[in-house]
Amino acid sequence: MTLVESVEAGKLTISELLETLAKDNHYASSQWDQRYRELTTSLQNTPIFSRPETDDLIKRLWYERDNGIASIRQGVPSLAEYQQNLPLLRELTQRVSQQPDESAYHYVGDALQQAKESGQLKRMYWSLRNRVFAAFSPENYTSTVDENAFNIAAGFLNNHYHLGLALTGNWLQKNHELKHAIQVRSPNADPYYVNMAIWHIYELLRARDNELKQDEVSVNTSKASGEPSEFTPLRHSPSNMIYFGPPGTGKTFTLQQKMKEYTSHAVPADRDAWLDSRLESLNWMQVITLVLLDLGKRAKVRQMTEHQWFQRKALLNGRVDNFSQTTWATLQSFTVPESTTVAYKGRREPAIFDKTADSEWFLVESQLEQVDELLSLYAELKQGPKSAESIQRFAVVTFHQSYGYEEFIEGIRARSDESGSISYPIEPGIFMRLCQRAKADPAHRYAIFIDEINRGNLSKIFGELISLIEVDKRTGMPNAMSLQLSYSGEPFSIPANIDIIGAMNTADRSLALMDTALRRRFDFVEMMPDLALLSGVKVKGIEIESLLEKLNHRIEALYDREHTLGHAFFMPVKKALDAGDEEAAFKQLKIAFQKKILPLLQEYFFDDWNKIRLVLADNQKQDDRLHFVIEKTDDLNTLFGRNHTLRRHDHHAAAYELEAFDQEIWNLPQAYRAIYQPQQVILDEQAVNHG
Repeated sequence: MTLVESVEAGKLTISELLETLAKDNHYASSQWDQRYRELTTSLQNTPIFSRPETDDLIKRLWYERDNGIASIRQGVPSLAEYQQNLPLLRELTQRVSQQPDESAYHYVGDALQQAKESGQLKRMYWSLRNRVFAAFSPENYTSTVDENAFNIAAGFLNNHYHLGLALTGNWLQKNHELKHAIQVRSPNADPYYVNMAIWHIYELLRARDNELKQDEVSVNTSKASGEPSEFTPLRHSPSNMIYFGPPGTGKTFTLQQKMKEYTSHAVPADRDAWLDSRLESLNWMQVITLVLLDLGKRAKVRQMTEHQWFQRKALLNGRVDNFSQTTWATLQSFTVPESTTVAYKGRREPAIFDKTADSEWFLVESQLEQVDELLSLYAELKQGPKSAESIQRFAVVTFHQSYGYEEFIEGIRARSDESGSISYPIEPGIFMRLCQRAKADPAHRYAIFIDEINRGNLSKIFGELISLIEVDKRTGMPNAMSLQLSYSGEPFSIPANIDIIGAMNTADRSLALMDTALRRRFDFVEMMPDLALLSGVKVKGIEIESLLEKLNHRIEALYDREHTLGHAFFMPVKKALDAGDEEAAFKQLKIAFQKKILPLLQEYFFDDWNKIRLVLADNQKQDDRLHFVIEKTDDLNTLFGRNHTLRRHDHHAAAYELEAFDQEIWNLPQAYRAIYQPQQVILDEQAVNHG
């Protein structure tokens, strides 16, 4: 019984629920608890927030995505927005610190609203305001600063513990009401643990709801008789989604994280799905070999077609009849040449079957060394899924210019055997094979992950599936459709339990260039550089967040926002710093510039080094020794004499040269700092001598 079910069954008091959550999530030793208490203590010990020396605390409160109180993904201002509003945020912080009550809550809300109306702020940051109050008064306000999430958790506790709460009014009022009720029921509970527990209750409820959606997935598959089953609407609609943005913004990483949603550990109930994952890529010869191995290496055709493995393969292939014909044709094709009972000309390798006079087929022992891999697979199938073995219900593909319909849906493949005979079977592509698995396993969700989706010819790759991928056209959906495939001529539809998830780099190709028919069938999620992830990252005096912000502002002015630089380029720097190795972090910074950023800038500006120089602020640096790109005046007079007439109006052309990577400039922290503080950084002799 889960924790949520225990509460619903009345088996846990509030105190027992809080204790269980604290124990299960290791509150006492968690980094969250440590950072939570550290920040609130620092705030309580700071009487005045109007001085610059407290700006680090104000930045943690109002700007950092994860400050130890709560993580806010999309609800924090940009660095430039934060810096522009710093005087206002100092004032608001001081006001809240004096008395974090209802009056202050409205005061802060009104001030933020006025800032938005005047253009100082781009949007209203409601969750951010809640987080500030949660930081100053953990006794009264929870760390669940998203009001919708708080309402879900509070409503659950109110209903099942009969707290009698009204839960009306604003976030502050509802928090105060819930915290007071919990304090009455569990007076000895740690207020920090209560706040952390409320967030985890919300997470448990959200996970429970997701599982219910998974369980209620029902697909309109065909019965063995060929009769369609009754349409059942799906609560969890399929999704078509594309993550797009500049390089280095975590698109591929996001795909990798989402793959975990389609991965589970094997349990007895998942045996069919586990079996499908093994059989899906096999041909009929391989499946029949496995079946014969399981039937003692000898059986008649009917016994083979009734075997579970044969039936699962037929289900994966969408087959409901002609099993005997398929089996006979396969057995005859792979019969040993010396057979006295089979007269079949089109024999293929590996030849491992033979037949008795009474039509009992068997495996020829002396030929089994040709299918060693099938013997190993047979042992694995007999053993079954291991308890910790993962089942991956997804496929991954990367599109490119030559990728086509044949690889993705189905196509003709040239196949030859050892005798040199060539055949041209129609074989399913990666997406069709995944659809076959999903159709055979309607209780689970599947996904195709497509990286670099904009690099392929999408109309060519999807073909007639452009109509079928629409959410409401899937099997089991209200406007379900099926179409005849180009090669096989078979009817085909896409199961509703398949999601299509892609990623595309806007620096390679604009979203506007994507086929309109395909574009309107996808939801697009923009992923831009997230400076907040680099907040506080400082190596040898270089503030990585400010560095990236300034680089991107200049790129956007010279090119556009689709060609900015992503935060991912600098994540190895952060990782090294988190490990306590500043030298390694600085080395990663150099690698990022030399192997990622500069090659990208060269590509963006077509080797226009003058623009690259502007991005790096070399034109603004007072000290020439901090320049990454060296400006050199032409020496045409030296080369050709004074009367060469190559220069008009005595105009001197400038040439540019990037400093070699083994030069000392790349080891000077001041050179990187001067990118975002070009007028303030001057290199002294001591810096030159010691780096």
